[in-house]
Amino acid sequence: MGLATIALFAALARPLAAGGASPVLYESSVGCSSCFWDLVLAGHPAEPSELAVTGVFSGLRLSHDDGRTWGAGTFEDFPMVSDPKALVTADGTLFISALTSLPNPRDGGPVISGVLYQGPLAGSSFHGTLFKAPAASLPAGERLVADYPKLARAAATGIIYIGTNAVRFDDGSRGPALYVSRDGGQTFDEQKLAYAAPGQTRVSPPLSMDVTAAGSLRVAVTAGREREDRLYLLRFDANGTMFDVVPGLVLSNFYAPLALKRLGGRTTWLVYPGPEIAVDKVPGGPHEGRLYAAWAQPQSIVVDATVDFGRYGRDFDVWLAHSDDDGVSWSTPIKVNDDGTTADQFFPSLRIDTAGTVHVAFVDRRENPDVAQFDVYYALAVDGRVSRNVRVNGQHVAIDDRYGGREVGDYLDMVVAHPTRSYVAYPCLSASGAPADACVAAIDPARFPPSGDLFKCYRAPATTGFVPRTVMLRDRFEQKLTKLLKADSLCNPAARDGNPALDRATGLRCYRIADVPGQPRFAPRDVTIDDAFGHELRTVSRAQSLCTPVNVDQAPSSASLDRFKCYRVRPRAAAAPFTRRRVALMDGFEGKATVVLKPVAFCTAVDEDGRGFRHPAAALGCYRIKDAGGQPRFVRRDVAIDGEFGSETATVTRGRVLCVPATGS
Repeated sequence: MGLATIALFAALARPLAAGGASPVLYESSVGCSSCFWDLVLAGHPAEPSELAVTGVFSGLRLSHDDGRTWGAGTFEDFPMVSDPKALVTADGTLFISALTSLPNPRDGGPVISGVLYQGPLAGSSFHGTLFKAPAASLPAGERLVADYPKLARAAATGIIYIGTNAVRFDDGSRGPALYVSRDGGQTFDEQKLAYAAPGQTRVSPPLSMDVTAAGSLRVAVTAGREREDRLYLLRFDANGTMFDVVPGLVLSNFYAPLALKRLGGRTTWLVYPGPEIAVDKVPGGPHEGRLYAAWAQPQSIVVDATVDFGRYGRDFDVWLAHSDDDGVSWSTPIKVNDDGTTADQFFPSLRIDTAGTVHVAFVDRRENPDVAQFDVYYALAVDGRVSRNVRVNGQHVAIDDRYGGREVGDYLDMVVAHPTRSYVAYPCLSASGAPADACVAAIDPARFPPSGDLFKCYRAPATTGFVPRTVMLRDRFEQKLTKLLKADSLCNPAARDGNPALDRATGLRCYRIADVPGQPRFAPRDVTIDDAFGHELRTVSRAQSLCTPVNVDQAPSSASLDRFKCYRVRPRAAAAPFTRRRVALMDGFEGKATVVLKPVAFCTAVDEDGRGFRHPAAALGCYRIKDAGGQPRFVRRDVAIDGEFGSETATVTRGRVLCVPATGS
């Protein structure tokens, strides 16, 4: 594991400084009114300062100063119409595949055709070569010979691949095709792609492509019937001529990529669900060769004749999975979005940096699902664990709520990923209810908010072993002599929505506390608490418990967890009601669908009797919870607990609180 990966994993595992700087360093407008549609961001793999943004209708902007300022680029030889895809090679050459418009030889009418542009990213003009042109024998009236191109290049061989849909072949048939160039994009060989299987009523074109370190192409497609689709991987040989078809992940309810523009509304929009794939090509890295897939899918499909398309997906979420055997088997999918609401997330973008960290950006509706607008959120994944989500855009982006249809194009490629600097591009600057530009946010991955373990806390009074005592507690708010009155709760590290716990062995034992008489009362104060469930100003009042690291039933524990002093919180007087969340929690006692009800406490790292802090800025936001309906009741159990105050036994009854990593300022 490289030093950069170790440093980033530490950032995911440990809280940052209280009130730490946002990971979003700055944002800029690229000044391109057409770039928001089918937006594509590309960057130099070794020079983070060099970036390109492109969209439809020859929209192209270039930056040579880390995305702070942007200048126009031009397409030579052929006009660029739409559907761009872009990549930059190690020597700084920018390649863009796209659609262009050429005359039909028979009637002179416009024909959508395929083009590949290339040139130095440090320059400003890019020459085009056709990979699919109208044939001389094309019948009059034909207006399309290629559509929806996808681009990949094998660094090991220099072969360029363009996967394309709706190709009109010389025999008059139509279908997907692969164009292969072995001379740097000067000429292309056309290959029909036949991968449909009997019984499939839906088969997608190539949706996403990447190559292995050895240069073999991998193409993601989907196919299915009724309400179920599946990811299929086309695995090509190193020369790009032969391929096999490997069935992969089941994508339930995938056939309806439609979402309501606002909750309770009657208009929908077509959204891109993916899947997007990427191969870890870090030489000698711990996951070299690992194939990742990110996609969005709804929890259910609603058939409703009153909405404009007659159906829509409800509660889209973004998921991430990986395969270590070239697509034969896949890991259990992890939910990327951490909001726990029924709002929609879709349009996933996926990239892997040179340290092997996975970067995922997506369109998100969590903040205002009842309004026709969206935000863009961003997450990192290291060793199969997803970080806290970060919103990267400043102002909410409005979408047109007047009719059904696309709002930001067929897809978005939003991420350029480097270990110490990443960029996310997104549609922005809404005008007249729709995006009007593209913006780019520069991000420092090391500044991500805390992403330590979640803790599910159970009522667990001690049956033997607890002895009341007095300790000195010092935290960010106060220093007090404090009495431990009784053992109260036991908190287990919990996996959320498939996102595993970092340290499954170390829990927290919580004790009810009271100030030793004769000391000043705690002065209530307002604290901005930022965690996975929101960013809200809450009033912190009296202290109520001390939580210390323990192990349960002789399980070995680590020494990496802080002690926490927990204070009761309440919403500010004019605050909006807390939006209930639903999460899937799995800990050492049970796995349950859980409803997050309301905030109840804020816990801050505490120095107990001069023992110091491990991470002084560590904090937890705690919420009252209940089991979702229809699940078995918790079966009470007796456990043995070992910690710094000795050995206890306790009877564990029901789960009642969920604590999540937080910052407070």
